[in-house]
Amino acid sequence: MEFVIKKQDLVRELQTVTGVVEKRATIPILANLLLETKNDGLQVGASDLEITIRGTAPAKVKKEGSVTLPAAKLHEIARSLPDADVTFKLMDRFQVAIQCERTRYRIAGQARDDFPNFPEVDFDKGIKLPGRLLHGMIERVAFAITTEDPRYSLNGALVLLEKGKLTLVATDGHRLAYISQPVDVEAPGGELKAIVPRKALAEVAKLTADLDEKDELTFGKSDNQIFFGVGRHVLTSSLLEGNFPRYENVMPESCGTSISVPTDDLTHAVKRVSLLASDRYGRAVSLKLSSGKLDLSSKTEMGDAEESLEVTYDGQEMAIGFNARYLLDYLAVVGSSTVQLDLNPVKKGEDESKKVDPGDKPGQLRPEPSGNLDYRYIVMPMHL
Repeated sequence: MEFVIKKQDLVRELQTVTGVVEKRATIPILANLLLETKNDGLQVGASDLEITIRGTAPAKVKKEGSVTLPAAKLHEIARSLPDADVTFKLMDRFQVAIQCERTRYRIAGQARDDFPNFPEVDFDKGIKLPGRLLHGMIERVAFAITTEDPRYSLNGALVLLEKGKLTLVATDGHRLAYISQPVDVEAPGGELKAIVPRKALAEVAKLTADLDEKDELTFGKSDNQIFFGVGRHVLTSSLLEGNFPRYENVMPESCGTSISVPTDDLTHAVKRVSLLASDRYGRAVSLKLSSGKLDLSSKTEMGDAEESLEVTYDGQEMAIGFNARYLLDYLAVVGSSTVQLDLNPVKKGEDESKKVDPGDKPGQLRPEPSGNLDYRYIVMPMHL
């Protein structure tokens, strides 16, 4: 194997695929990247057995072949090279010589035979979607995916494609992010439903970050695998098993109280007040709603903090506590200059005449205006 590649093309490709590589791989070969030379350039692949990614970078191929090299070290070397052409040449015993101007390296690799095979992908069975649309939807729910819950199905987001509508849902048991948007596509059989792992969604978001509004991706489901084709890259992922929680049961049909708050004002107020919130109690911040204002406060043994925001409201006083980080996670991605805060929600079939303290019910946040986007964020309250 021998090829020549521009330094910037090499670095760009390595940055794209190395996110799949496990930092502490239990199988040594999984800490490597697969490099293969074909007529159309250099193919680079990574796998952690659950997720795979393959991409092609432009390169002048002098001799076809393959080898696997340590991902972290190769990326480090590539970034340090001068901005010039880089030559790779496979030597005896899977040693690879790397040369760029007056810089030379020799790095030990392993045979391609020990590297996992990539799943076959049938793009003819795939579905075309606007790439920027999916990128924005992933950004708006991914933060709510659990990182600790033992329920395996919560370690990803539900992706549901119905006729004319794409929906993503994520929850960690304490909060739920739901987003649905019209799309001019239809899934084979009328519906595509899958629980996609958090890591796979993060990599898809990275692949789609630089797409233009008109750029499309291809995705589809085959047995227990889902695939995404983005430009010159293909990502596959095993799907999570189990049943996703019935998210419809926690989504309110209506809310007794709704106020509008400028996103930046609420963000800065939560940040300032939470500086004296207790880490022990989840950085709880109190929101008290009264005539014409929303008071935010926190209190610990260190002291207390308060801030007031003007709002349009003339109803009864009510108070509720939220985890400050949960609020800030949503406010960072909502994408609107104003958010609507809904309190005292009423769920389907719930008896509205039954007296319940609004502070014991979840709160709901939505962008304003929402346009054709149905984006809801439901957060469980904290007792202060």
